[in-house]
Amino acid sequence: MVGLFLSLLAVVIWAGWLPATRMAIEEGVAPLDLALLRFAVPAVLLAPVWWRLGILPAVPPIALLAMMGWGAPFVILVSMGLQSASVAHTAAMVPCTMPLIAAVGARLVLGERIGPERGFGMALIAVAAACVVFPVLFWGSGDALRRMGLLLLAATGWAAFTVAFRYSGLTGLEATALVSLYSTVLMLAAIAVTGSTLGGLGMGALAFHVTAQGVLSGFVATLAYALAIRRLGAATAASFSVLVPVLATVFAFFWLGEKPGGLDVFALGIGSIGVAIVTGALRLSRFR
Repeated sequence: MVGLFLSLLAVVIWAGWLPATRMAIEEGVAPLDLALLRFAVPAVLLAPVWWRLGILPAVPPIALLAMMGWGAPFVILVSMGLQSASVAHTAAMVPCTMPLIAAVGARLVLGERIGPERGFGMALIAVAAACVVFPVLFWGSGDALRRMGLLLLAATGWAAFTVAFRYSGLTGLEATALVSLYSTVLMLAAIAVTGSTLGGLGMGALAFHVTAQGVLSGFVATLAYALAIRRLGAATAASFSVLVPVLATVFAFFWLGEKPGGLDVFALGIGSIGVAIVTGALRLSRFR
């Protein structure tokens, strides 16, 4: 029961991260500042972890570079996409397509076999993504096309982290500690040049975003997920990720008043089923 609770806790927090990020964007917080809030807190709290590993651990540099795809670039790309995209669109384009891109990457880089069931799940995810992308291609503006590109790049970065993490030999907390450290240093350097928007926030708003981005999403969810993997195993813990897109859309409806369209609901439904199949949460062989 503890493992199930920890998995659900991580999933609920990560689902809430999307509407929380949308709220921050609407309040004028810049993507660079959001990335700093997201990673500075875990970088500090996980300092004993990265200090023990060393700033440059015995991990192939290409793996460390790929793992940064889930670091500051991921948050920046999602934040830029959310400047005009709805949470439902973002949920269909990022959490849903990430397992598809990761599976293809694992096939190309690690030589992993893609069985018939996973292939079917990947096809469903592709249909879900098409439901979002095709209307934009035919009837959307140039800004909408740019938004879709940013979200696909974010999903690709997350997938790169997933593949590289399995190759790195690091634990989940070790990988999070290093990515948080590197992202924080990178964002501090960037903000020193561009300036920060955080000064325009009131203390209450700043405290909320620090909590939502850094404390909950950056640290608590990561720790809960790592502990859930220890109790349930990686496959079982990862299967709960299928809930992220749907929960994010539900949270955005009640929190931000975003009403998903019929095509959005269909894309989320098909994409979630695809994610469930790809991650192993749903096995079609059980129904035969």
